[in-house]
This record gives sequence, structure tokens and C-alpha cells, in this order.
Amino acid sequence: MKIFHSKYWLLALFIGFKSAAQFTSTIPLSKDVVSGQLKNGMKYYVLHNEFPKDRVCFYFAQNVGAILENDDQNGLAHFLEHMAFNGTKNFEGKGIIDMLEKKGVSFGKDINAYTAQDQTVYNLSNVPANDSKLIDSCLLALHDWSGFLSLKEAEIDAERGVIREEWRTRRNSDFRLRLETDKTLYKGSKYAKRDVIGDLNIINNFDYQVLRDYYKKWYRPDLQAVIVVGDIDAKEIEKKIIETFSSIEMPKNPAERYYVSVPKNKGMEYVLAKDKEAQETSIVVYYKKEYDKVKNNETIRRDLVNNLCTDMMNRRYQEFIQNNETAVLGIGTGISEVSRLTNSYYLYVTPKNNKTLEGFKEMMIETEKAVRYGFTQKELDRNKEAVLSSYENLLKNKDKFESDELSEELVEYFLKAIPFESIETQYENVKKRLASITLSEINQAVKKLQTADNIVMTVTGPDKSDVVYPTKEDYLKIMAEVKKMPLEKYKETDTDQPLIAADLNGSKVIKEDPIEGIKGAKSYVLGNGAKIVLYPTTLAKDEILFSAFSFGGSSLVKTADIPSSQIAVSLVENSGLGNFKSTDLKDKLNGKIANVKPYISELTEGFQGSSNQKDFETLLQLVYLYFEQPRFDKDSYGRMLTGFENSLENTANTNPKVFQDTISQLNYNHNKRVPLFNEEFLKRLSFEKASELYKERIQNAADFTFVFTGNLPENAISLLEKYIGSIKSDADKKENFVDNHLDPASGIAKQLLVREMNVPKASVYIRFVKQFPYNYKNVFTMHILSELLSKKYLDLIREEEGGSYGVHVSNSVNRLPSDEYSMTINFDSDPEKEEKLTKIVYEQIALMQQKEVNEDDIQSIKNTVLKGRAEKVLNNGFWMSSLNNMIMNNETFKDDAVYKKTLNEITTADLKAFAKEFFAKPSTVEVIMKSKTDSKATQY
Repeated sequence: MKIFHSKYWLLALFIGFKSAAQFTSTIPLSKDVVSGQLKNGMKYYVLHNEFPKDRVCFYFAQNVGAILENDDQNGLAHFLEHMAFNGTKNFEGKGIIDMLEKKGVSFGKDINAYTAQDQTVYNLSNVPANDSKLIDSCLLALHDWSGFLSLKEAEIDAERGVIREEWRTRRNSDFRLRLETDKTLYKGSKYAKRDVIGDLNIINNFDYQVLRDYYKKWYRPDLQAVIVVGDIDAKEIEKKIIETFSSIEMPKNPAERYYVSVPKNKGMEYVLAKDKEAQETSIVVYYKKEYDKVKNNETIRRDLVNNLCTDMMNRRYQEFIQNNETAVLGIGTGISEVSRLTNSYYLYVTPKNNKTLEGFKEMMIETEKAVRYGFTQKELDRNKEAVLSSYENLLKNKDKFESDELSEELVEYFLKAIPFESIETQYENVKKRLASITLSEINQAVKKLQTADNIVMTVTGPDKSDVVYPTKEDYLKIMAEVKKMPLEKYKETDTDQPLIAADLNGSKVIKEDPIEGIKGAKSYVLGNGAKIVLYPTTLAKDEILFSAFSFGGSSLVKTADIPSSQIAVSLVENSGLGNFKSTDLKDKLNGKIANVKPYISELTEGFQGSSNQKDFETLLQLVYLYFEQPRFDKDSYGRMLTGFENSLENTANTNPKVFQDTISQLNYNHNKRVPLFNEEFLKRLSFEKASELYKERIQNAADFTFVFTGNLPENAISLLEKYIGSIKSDADKKENFVDNHLDPASGIAKQLLVREMNVPKASVYIRFVKQFPYNYKNVFTMHILSELLSKKYLDLIREEEGGSYGVHVSNSVNRLPSDEYSMTINFDSDPEKEEKLTKIVYEQIALMQQKEVNEDDIQSIKNTVLKGRAEKVLNNGFWMSSLNNMIMNNETFKDDAVYKKTLNEITTADLKAFAKEFFAKPSTVEVIMKSKTDSKATQY
């Protein structure tokens, strides 16, 4: 699985009997892809792509996963993936990682892998493309992964501990519930016994040869593919692939790569799973269907029809919840690929506490309305427009398809024959298919989504004595009743009126100045006092990013009103804008690429958003409405409050909440301005106060700075004058924030928690905070220090001790309300090892202050930083962030020359001196939570 920042791709699959399957597509592979198959059966796909510039991604896909394990190998597919980073024929030990990190390609972020039931995929991402020797070395690493892992006994034994700790870290409430529901979901199949990470008894005790047998049997060229995407000459890479991989021998009499499918079932299978830390009750109804092994125009068109159906149903569910007093917190539907051979149409509902049957019935009624009466032409046209608009936006920004994203799509093409076409071809095909889809066809399709057999219902929720769950028969009775109920037809809401009905007078630009340090960026002041910063770029063909801020935030709110201020933005988002409720607003914005999200933080309030050129005016209209015409709906407030009450009822004394609450209390020294989410928090909420606080914080254009970057339209200034220039303002009422000193106490604040746990575990959180003057060199030095510690902990705690799946070290430097540096270290471990591992954490911090570190380690980190900078400057987001920071902190822009010079001048002596300064009596927070093993601890 993904190492460190892992996407734990545990697929929710159904499976049972074995079968041979050939996944094919009649849709031609994009002509831009250079592809082929070697004589040994290995396939390759190479694609030239220039985003990011001068970078290349290498993916190695294995059509092999946990489902192919024998019972005595349960967990070894995943174990083997870990071993790929512990020595190969041409790279001793951590040689692959060491080689790449010297070039700025970092482990965890760019060097990674994942294992699922049916595949294992490795990746080396964002590798510098202008280093031919490095390119060759990456291909050689993929070559070694194909069949040349060292699998040394000492390395295998060392990795057992890492896997144990990954197993421990993964065992949260969601995972435990899934393990229970899988027994029914996978009933009668091998998948019920394969959760990827495996059986700890096997992990701890398997014979070395058992792992080697699995490797030899399944890692072979006919089940593998090399995928290279990036700023490279595709034909030249093809030659290198042929040279590097053709000599790999295909074994004689290979085992059949079989596939498995879940057995069919009559009627409905049912399972109830409960957990003490479950945060909500959830009901999912799966209607299992066969997966299309052949992808062609017919199956793709049918999938589009079905997706239109589910999109329209989800829109109706949202409107139902918005417009009614319901028994549900959420309803949804969709179509998911649940295995290589099985698809499913699913319905899910999250009922309010103690309203399980009522909520389920509401979901089934709203679903039955769509099945019985179908959809309207207006609904269909609206959804067609949304799909087409999304493809048009992709087409305009085709130069911003990331190489990683394209690589992953080619992995899907190799594994499952999911078509890989150019965006131009996709757009033309979607346009034709949408034009041919009729309302009659849609209304026939929605009737076929549900089936009488092959149904699985899973119910999960809190394990509490006062929670009573309905029986399977209760649900079946409701499903039968709803089919016979008289139901009213759906009534369409009119959303044809304009977003803004009034005529706006606006105000003109009265001042214009260049932004020092960023060529082409300018600041403007409008007649109403609003400050606007524009930085036109061509970094994306059709992208505009937006942000706005003013100082003040919740720092100006009375302590008693803090809870209400924290829900004020959500209240507006759930209520709507102008004449449009939130669901109607979504309909009005259908097909438009424009979004705006307000926020209120401790020191500032403002917005973030984006649009394309065509919908830039819509973006500005939304900004105007958020200032001038926010809605405050009491029914929406009531639904929010019910959701809060349900969440608190289910999580009040769970381990994760107690841990996070303790961390929060110590980080803010029990400051009452940082309230915990508890009953007192709910008592202090007020609809009137939340509405009032939103209007207090989001007002007065003269107090805001609005920043836009991207390919702005030619009439941008006139549109800004019209909409932002029409926002009410008062130049005499500008605000600033107040420093409420939301900091940890001086010295050391510690708390040890001992809790009942399903799986014995210790969770360690350590944070250091120090205030001293800000400068650019210190920012870099702080980052390097945290990266050095991260590397040390990887070597000592993860690899040598096998003590944790990963020790995460992060740092931050804040300018507001004062210059502050902080570092956070956290990890999970065996509670028996916690004290030893925590001691190692502090020992390494002490060594950083006493000894100068290895120059090569520092240089590797510098290379990673410079590589990241070169990638970031190609994105509008980088410039948006830079402009915001410059304006907020009254800084000048640091160009590449200053950036590189400052970074490269940092020495080992500088690191040692900084470590001494930072760790000299910082405010320290340490919270450790572990399962019951120590009588000295405070018990909750």
C-alpha cells in the first residue's frame, strides 16, 4: 500500500467463484500514446506531456493483488510491495530511495506504491526529465521490481514490525465496521478473507520461502506494464524500455491469473455492524450487477445514461432535505465498480439518531418517485449541460493535465481496458452521446437500476445500549410498502430569474499601482474603497483563481459568541443567496464553472474561489450576493443543529475525540475562546447571533482586498467596477484583528491518557512553539530541520525498531498575530514500545543541537525544495498564495534568485545554531494516549 502518505486502496469488492476474464475495449487507444507488447508479454505505454514541465513519471503496474494469495500467504502481496523498497538486484538496501532523494524526488510524496485485492502499482513521480542517467536508473528500478527483489531474510524480519504497526494504525472504527460488513458483502468468496494488510499471525511468522513463492509465481512480465508519462521523447523512451525489459524471461507453465466474482444471492442479504466509536448510523443498499468486460460505445453510452439518472436523483434528494423536516441527515446514490467482475448501483442514507426506519422510508419514497414517474425534460437538459460544460473546461485546460493523473488513467487502461482517449475525442464523443439521449430512454433506465435479487444491505452505527436497530424484516416491509404507496409527482422549482435582479451602479477605478517584484501584477482602488489586485497569467488556458480578505475575524467576537461565529458561514451556505435557496442556487449555477466559498478565521474573514473566463461575471455576482444578500434560513439552522446533536451524541467520549480535545486544550492553554465541541458549545449556539456575526464580519468593501490571478477576460476591470464596486462600504470603519494569545502555556504541558481500546495502541503528539523574529533564512532552516528529523525517525523508529508505520514531522511559520515557529511530531505505536520510541524522538532533537548533520542529507532536502519551487511557479495557485502573503504581511516577493541564494547559503552550522535557538525552552505540548497498561495515568 502507499507508504507514508498512503492512499490505502482497500477496494470494497464482492467475489466468489474463479473465472478467466479478458478485459478489452473496442475504443482505440489515443494515438498520442506510444504503446506495445514485448515478446515476454510485458506491455508498455509512453506519453509525452508537459505538465509539470521538465518532469517525468514512471509507473509500474502489476495485475496482481491480495486475491491471488494462498491462505498461508494472507497479507504477503502487500508485504512484498514494502520489500520492493528494501533491496533489489541493482539497488542495495534503500538504494532506489537514496538515488532519487539526492535528485530531489522524495520518499512518500514522489516515491510510493499501493496494493489492492487485484493489483499492485508502484510509482516514481516528478522525476527531473533532463537527466538521462536518472531516467535510465528509474527504468532499471522498474526492471528490478518486475522480478529481481533481493528479499533478504534480515530485511524481511525488519519489515514485519513496520507491517504490524501499519495494521495497528489502520484499525480505526471505519475499518473495523468494514471488516464486519465484508463478511456479508463478500459472502461465500475469497474476498471475505483478504483485507490486503492480512493476518498478523502470518505476518509475524511466515517462512521466507512462502513470500518468495508468491513473488516467483505472480510477478512476471505477462502481468506487468511499464507506464512513462512526462516531458520526454516518447519514441526514445520506447527504445529504452525495449532494451531494459526485453531480456526478462517469461516463466514456463505460468499459473493462470484467475478472477473471482461474488456468488449471486436471492432477495437481500443483510448485516448489522456496530462499533463504540462509530460516529453515525449508515444504511447502504447494494444492487449487484456484472461488470462489463468489454468496453465499447454501447456500454459507455449506457454508463452515461445511468450516471445522468443518479445525478438527477441526488439533486432531488438534496432538495427534499432542504425543503422538508426530515428524518435524515443525508441521502445519496451512485454507481460504483466494486470488483473486476462486479458493479453495483447503491443507495445510502444517514438517518438522524433514533429515526432509522423513518429515514430509510424517506429515501425509498424519494427513489420510488423517480422510478415511477421519471424525470422532467428540464432536469435532463440541466444535467446534460453540466456534463458538457465540465468537458469543455477540461478541453480548454488540456495543457494542465498532470502526468501523474494521466499515468493513473493508463494504469486503468492496462488493468481493466477503461478507454484512454484524447480530451478532444472524449469531448466530441460525449457531445454526440448527450445529443442522442432522450428523456424516454432516461426514464426507462432509472426503472432498471434496482433489482429483485442480488441485493446486499449493510447497516453500521454506534454500539450503545440505548440504540435499538431495526431488523432485516423491518426494512423489507418498508421496501414492499413503498412500492404500493400512492405518491405525488415531483414538482420543478422555477430558477429562471436572474441571480441579481437590481441594477448596479458600481464605482470606477480611482487609483492604479504596480505590484513590486511581480511583473504584470497591479493593484487598483475603486471608488468605494475596495482594493483589488490583478495578476494576469497564461499558466492555464482557462483558469481564474480568486481570494479576498480583511483583518478582524473571530478575534473581534465576544467569547460567549464564538460558537455562533464558527457556524455562521455554514448557515449561509446551507441557506442560499438572494432569491435562491441553496438547492435552487445549485440549479441556477448548473453548467457554470464558478465557485465562491466564504470563511471566518481567527484573524481574518474572506473568500476563496475560482472560475473560467466565460463565467467570471458569475463569480463576481456570487461575491456581491455573499456581501449584500446572504440568506439566513431557520429550517437550515434547525437541520444543522440536529446534525451537531447527532454527532456529539455518537462521539462524545470516543478515543479520537478525547485525544483531539486534550491536544486542543493544551495547545491553547485552556483558552475559553477555543471551545470544545460539547453540550455547552451547542447551548451557546444562536441562529440570530450567527446571522448577525456573518453580517458583521462579511461587510464593507473598503475593508477588503480582492486578489485575482489567471487568464482574466479583457473586460475584467469593468466587471469588477460593476460588482465589487457596488458592495456597500465605509472607509472610516476599517478593522484590525486583536491578539487573543491563543498559544500554549510557557514551559511543558503534558497529559497521559489511558483508555479502553479495541486494538492496543499508543498515539503520541508532541508540539514545540517558539516566538522569535521572522526572516527568510529561518523559514528555510526550520523546514530543513523538520525534514532531517523526519528522515532520522524513518531510519530509527520505522526501519530499525519496526516501531511505527511512520513518524510525521511538520512545521509552520506564522507572521500573524506575531512571528511564531512551530514543529509537530506524531506517531502511533505498540503501547509497550511507546516510552522507548518517544525517548528516541527527544534524543534526536538533542543531537541536532549538539552535532552538525551530514552535508549530503541537507543537500538532498535543498534539491527537493528547489525542485518543488520549479513545479509550483507553473501554477496560478502559487502566485495567488504569494500575493496574499505579501499583502497580508507587508512583504516583498522573493524571486528565484533570492530563493535559491538564501537556501543554498544555509550550512550545517546554521542548522545546529537554529536547533539550539528553537529548542531552547520552547512552549511544549505532549499528549500521549494508550491502551490500559499504566496505572499512573489519568483515566477518562
